[in-house]
Amino acid sequence: MQFHPAKCNTLPVTRSRRPLQPSYQLHGHTLETVKAVKYLGVTIQGDLCWDDHINNIVSKANKTLGFLRRNLKISSRSVKEQAYKAFVRPILEYASSVWDLHTQKNIDKLETAQRRAARFVCNRYHNTSSVSRMLDSLG
Repeated sequence: MQFHPAKCNTLPVTRSRRPLQPSYQLHGHTLETVKAVKYLGVTIQGDLCWDDHINNIVSKANKTLGFLRRNLKISSRSVKEQAYKAFVRPILEYASSVWDLHTQKNIDKLETAQRRAARFVCNRYHNTSSVSRMLDSLG
């Protein structure tokens, strides 16, 4: 198998505060060292934190939800629910067993996106509405 050195890079995986900085070469070219890489849709950071990945999927889910809001404004709840389950939820749940949540900050970001989607599906934007009940009704 042949590799193109310009398309290759290295990702040192460590939690050390002062990691070693070895220089790797392929066919006489020094490979670039990166702090994060996207592989199969999952952003992997060298320190094994998932902040970049969570930020990416929350942003993508919010953009998709915005698209659905603009286009399904007057649709029924069942249509909105099907659209949520087909387009938004898979973004939030993709490869979740890999990037298991380990910080409250990341949990809060994902829950905020889910709550926003639940309010859209149920068409309840009042502060007095129980979002947890809405989420339970969505399954």
